[in-house]
Amino acid sequence: MTIFDWLIENEDVMGEGPGLWCPLHIFLMFALAIWLVIIYFVFKKHKAFALKFTTVLCYVVLFFRIFRMTLLFVSGKQTFVEALPWQLCHLMAFIFPLFYLNKWKKGFFGVLALTFFGGIITFVFGDYYYLSTLSFLHYESLFLHFAMPTLVIGCIASNYFTLRFKDFWQAYVALGLFVCWSSLGNLLVKDGNFLYLQENGLPFTLFGLHFYFTYFVLVVVCSILFMLLMWLISRNNSKPKTSFDIIMDTLKNKDF
Repeated sequence: MTIFDWLIENEDVMGEGPGLWCPLHIFLMFALAIWLVIIYFVFKKHKAFALKFTTVLCYVVLFFRIFRMTLLFVSGKQTFVEALPWQLCHLMAFIFPLFYLNKWKKGFFGVLALTFFGGIITFVFGDYYYLSTLSFLHYESLFLHFAMPTLVIGCIASNYFTLRFKDFWQAYVALGLFVCWSSLGNLLVKDGNFLYLQENGLPFTLFGLHFYFTYFVLVVVCSILFMLLMWLISRNNSKPKTSFDIIMDTLKNKDF
């Protein structure tokens, strides 16, 4: 196997992997959960650092996504149209930085919600493990799906953006727009399955019904979880300050 084979994921020279729910898959899921908890408290304590970190991460994500698209197109593995960002997470890798770096707050709620759960769901159910060796494309995708919820937490923990329940409708509007966009991709690309609208992208279906029903249930569950997250954050932010907090704030703001 050459470096080029590793870069473009040449399946002909890579052995078969263990598939979903292998030890590496389970380890990475726990690693993602632990990482997100840690960075939330770090970002909440160091808000200026959180904003700088989020800014740098946006540029890094953009660089690797553009490099990935260029690599697939130049190598001939994908056509120009196929390499375009049709998939949700691929698209959010451009939409989120576009909103954040330009400081666009209008409609940002929907971008945050889809970036957060799009990254996590694809990471959990994405089959990165069908080959014995993870290619560059795998590593880049794993990095992206670690980065996406990290970017969202950076915005929330730093108070860059305040989540409001009355803005929740924006998430459904954004999802509807992305469904239309991915559907267009499925029409333009032969055998396209962007946003997994043509074939089930999950390793299961509920009650043996059409996989669209499974998607619907997943959207409901994610909505409930995101509202719960919003409630926990708002509850944490509304906690009265202790005497220690007041003293520390005074020392930080006082000029000596």
